[in-house]
Amino acid sequence: MVTLSSPDKVLWPAAGLTKQDLYDYVLDAADRLLPQLADRPLSVKRFPRGVEATGFFVKDTPDHAPPAIGRWREWAHSADREVAYSLVSDREGLAWMSQQNTIEFHPALLRIDRPDRADQLVFDVDPGQREVPPARVARWIRGVLQELGLEPIVKTSGGRGVHVIVPIERRYGPDLLRPLTLAIARLVVEQHPDELTVEMRKDQRGGRTLVDWSRGGSSTLIAAWSPRAHPAATVATPLSWDEVTDDLDPTRFVMPSVLERDDPWAEQPRPARLERVVRAVEDRGVTLVDASPRGRTSSYLDQDGAVPSAPAAADGA
Repeated sequence: MVTLSSPDKVLWPAAGLTKQDLYDYVLDAADRLLPQLADRPLSVKRFPRGVEATGFFVKDTPDHAPPAIGRWREWAHSADREVAYSLVSDREGLAWMSQQNTIEFHPALLRIDRPDRADQLVFDVDPGQREVPPARVARWIRGVLQELGLEPIVKTSGGRGVHVIVPIERRYGPDLLRPLTLAIARLVVEQHPDELTVEMRKDQRGGRTLVDWSRGGSSTLIAAWSPRAHPAATVATPLSWDEVTDDLDPTRFVMPSVLERDDPWAEQPRPARLERVVRAVEDRGVTLVDASPRGRTSSYLDQDGAVPSAPAAADGA
């Protein structure tokens, strides 16, 4: 096992937690955390000076990483070079990450044996200035998903937000998943237009809560059971739907006590197929639109929600 240096270094000053506490937590959480990371390319965020200082993301695995850290290589167009993403599959890998002051684990929504096929639909509730409880928005999203025949799971982000996730079969690429996620988000927003928006640009939201649809198939998401760089040392925590009430306080799920909870994700819904969902969405008059998360979402839609063309569903696998 990795020898931990500077175990007394304080990483969470407000919570009084140290590098040793980080190390102990990720090893204690290994049975829950590792299944969220296994076979998924990782981006991690390190905080060598603690969470009150600026941290930094690491995607490219350093050459000095031990054999316990796997590598998955992919050409990164944004960097115009090959990137060796880390793979963590055991306690030794978690221990080394802790030695590197890694606090946050952000796995991809795909696994390396099928890098063109994600296994999750994700709706990220990003609170705005208006007083709308994120848990209420999560329930609204769940209601629409259930109407479409989908059963989601839910977790805190470790910050203010909530993540609503649908496990799906690995049959679909980003050309379907991103437009479909946006279309479902639009159905939710249509029911609550004063409170919600699908506009990715903050200056276009008017203080409303964003139902973030942008992680459709080719993004990362903070792992369940990962610590966060929050002053209270929060953890991105799986929830049962009974816990998703308006008074939900994500800051009560913290490193020293969160593992005392049962794991609501010990049993999950069967991964869903999406062909019927696509038809049900279109039957409601919402056309699938491949909008860019970097642009104005409304610029991809006319007043009737129509677009020149919609992407075809990906083939089965």
